[in-house]
Amino acid sequence: MASLIGHDAEQTAKRYLLEHSLQFLEQNYKAKVGEIDLIMLDEHQLVFVEVKFRSTNSHGCAAEQFTSKKRKKLERTINYYLLQKKLNPHHTNLRIDVVAIDGEQVNWIKNV
Repeated sequence: MASLIGHDAEQTAKRYLLEHSLQFLEQNYKAKVGEIDLIMLDEHQLVFVEVKFRSTNSHGCAAEQFTSKKRKKLERTINYYLLQKKLNPHHTNLRIDVVAIDGEQVNWIKNV
């Protein structure tokens, strides 16, 4: 059930970003160090997107789920992805975004 909800949230985030002129590259990139929900392109910038969903705000909003621990794990996964694609992390234009979905409301937080 949770994976179905996660997949639906990722699809919602993907549609939202496509509507805002980003190009889709990859979804659910998995590596031994972690997972990247969405990889998009914003003009010439790689965008690594973490999708967070909460059906209600009774336990906090979706964006609050993106903790410093989760960010560090995502950064390790991004570095692995870049190495796999033969891209230098120090010379690649990239950013990390969060798409936080609270019920029906989508909040796109750029460059977290």
